[in-house]
Amino acid sequence: MLFLQSHVNRIVKVPKSYFWERLRAFDKIQTLLPRTIKEVKIPDNFSNSPGDVRYVYLEKVYQGEVIERLDGFIEEKYMSYSVIDKSCLPVENYVSTVNIKQASQNYTEVNWFGHFKAEKKHKDETVNMFNFNYNLICDNMEKQFNDK
Repeated sequence: MLFLQSHVNRIVKVPKSYFWERLRAFDKIQTLLPRTIKEVKIPDNFSNSPGDVRYVYLEKVYQGEVIERLDGFIEEKYMSYSVIDKSCLPVENYVSTVNIKQASQNYTEVNWFGHFKAEKKHKDETVNMFNFNYNLICDNMEKQFNDK
């Protein structure tokens, strides 16, 4: 197993408050990846607080369940989440951090990191997959912001 990192640093053409509101809606991840996620299940006691989990069901490439836990956040600056238990993804010990800061009134700088272990044969595939998804979430936020 290799310890790997995915990373996207980019400017997203939405206000920081909008980006944060959408990112922190931990139970609404399907709205940001509608073509990838088949369903999201939320426990009855979900409160969008650290320790809460979401059950994400994928329908493309890696079909199956991914259980993610909201690990923590600093309001409008930073959020961390991780994959817990076994998942349909070819990685282990996945932890992600998202750092945001205002680039200008209507632009947000995003630094999105993923840290995980994967088999050497899955190295490029997994790094590219996470980078693609981070960028897709940012693209979808821009599109949805402009469509509202």
